[in-house]
Amino acid sequence: MNSQIFAYLKRKQLTDTRTVNRLFVSSFVLLSDLKIENNYVIKSLLIDKEDEDFDLLQEFVSKIHHFHPAPMTIEDMISLFEFVISPADRIVTGAVYTPKYVRENIIETCLNTIPNEHIQHIRVADIACGCGGFLMDVALFLHNNTGRAFYDIYQKSVYGIDIQEYSVERTKILLSLLALLHGEDLDFDFNVLQANTLDFNTAEWNQDYKHFDVIVGNPPYVCSRNVDATTKEKMLQYEVCLSGHPDLYIPFFQIATEMLNDGGRLGFITMNSFIRSVNGRAVRNYFSRGIHDISILDFRGYQVFQKKSTYTCLFFLTKNQASDTLHYAVNENGDLNAMLEFTNILYNQLDNKKGWSLNDFEAVRQIESAGIPIGEYCQSRHGIATLSNKTYIFKPVAEDDNYYYLESKDKRFPIEKAICRNVVNSNKLNSKVSFESIIEKLIFPYYINEGRATIIEESVMKTTFPYTYAYLSSQRKQLAERDKGKTDKYPTWYAYGRTQSLIMPRYKLFFPKFANKPLHCVLRDDADLMLYNGVAFVSDDLEKLQVLKSILDSNVFWNYLVKNAKPYSTGYYSLSGVDIKNFGMPTIK
Repeated sequence: MNSQIFAYLKRKQLTDTRTVNRLFVSSFVLLSDLKIENNYVIKSLLIDKEDEDFDLLQEFVSKIHHFHPAPMTIEDMISLFEFVISPADRIVTGAVYTPKYVRENIIETCLNTIPNEHIQHIRVADIACGCGGFLMDVALFLHNNTGRAFYDIYQKSVYGIDIQEYSVERTKILLSLLALLHGEDLDFDFNVLQANTLDFNTAEWNQDYKHFDVIVGNPPYVCSRNVDATTKEKMLQYEVCLSGHPDLYIPFFQIATEMLNDGGRLGFITMNSFIRSVNGRAVRNYFSRGIHDISILDFRGYQVFQKKSTYTCLFFLTKNQASDTLHYAVNENGDLNAMLEFTNILYNQLDNKKGWSLNDFEAVRQIESAGIPIGEYCQSRHGIATLSNKTYIFKPVAEDDNYYYLESKDKRFPIEKAICRNVVNSNKLNSKVSFESIIEKLIFPYYINEGRATIIEESVMKTTFPYTYAYLSSQRKQLAERDKGKTDKYPTWYAYGRTQSLIMPRYKLFFPKFANKPLHCVLRDDADLMLYNGVAFVSDDLEKLQVLKSILDSNVFWNYLVKNAKPYSTGYYSLSGVDIKNFGMPTIK
């Protein structure tokens, strides 16, 4: 239903938050046959027959009936509110709808262990509450387990924080509707604060929003490249952000921990990249001190969120309950009712700098402690970076003694053979193809002198490689668009976007960046053979690469990869440096 409703709103050009809220709320009240007398939050949004938007409401209700014949539930409201957040806001704020079964599991895990005498006075918060899905489930849990009225729960036990005004408003709407569905038609006092949670450690912070017994939620999913400069500066106030380029979810670990009372419980669904990434190194340092009791349920490649490729885990913490072990389990099917066995892993056996290899810990630890780490045994190279591969890389449609022929935009260009090299995309090695079939031609406008690659001067290009120069000139506009148009620092307009891997050792062991089956690496003896997109181990020592090939092609390495590398929902595993660099190369005498 969500996508159809979003398309309808877009077609009607309904972008005003209040108008959308009125449509959603009025439709829900109408379809649920609710009678509102006292609740101002809801009454102020209702569209009646005299309202200028009444015809729009009737049309909207008919659309809901068409797209969603089943009775409309409050869960539908949560989903709709989260879905209609604009794509631009979603990038900036990281808002995403958390499925109900995940919210309920986190809440039950955190609250079921709290004694009855304490749960009556508990303070529970979501410090990035979005539209209030977690808070609604917390309120319902407390109502069902204590018999407390929603008015009392909202006033004393449920707290929300969000940076967006519309999220605060929608949280109040959902909490009001929840109470109305249970027969409470009152004007509620809410504890929902519009604020930037990153300001928690400032003197201006509202002191009512700390000292919580439980914090639950789904920290914002914003990658570091989409974090603005002001936010980055705020993040640097937190110890957990002092490594790499942390994503926005990272500081919420520390903030939530500091907001809790001693013995308080934290339950997040969050990105799992902090377990292995450089950006998570400071987080690992922060938690490995053993001050708190921590459990991680890792979904690895399983996709919890629909239509959003994210790799997540459930993270639970009990504050100041000392433990020298981390509790870890894997759940790759998303069944939270399954009985899982957690492995207890000593922090002093983990390497915060390299990353935590937690899955099948003992087997992986034995492999990584045997011999030399593969990252030290042999250097690896990523391919060249032209920033316009379709300009420089081609499959000849014909050739003669002096030229390859390239077709571009229905025009055929001769390219001097003397300026070309062979190049391969080793990512294609994961499919059943011969190595020769993936060899392409690369226009290489450089000469090698004393181990350095130097761009061929334009005057030389014109006279020595006139046909290639003419072809590149026809692509000049496209080449000028590289690096967002900032090509003024290039040595010349036809230079590659980056200078990496222009010179390679003689021997190369090619393999893909991603694989869904055991590897079949290809070893080649060709100093001039180039690489793009994929990865290769390189050396002037042939025997070293022969040994390495036998290891990479082995079932031992593949099993290590399956347990240790970043998984993807498509069944592939990453062979990036962070995923394989710690594999121990056995000592061969």
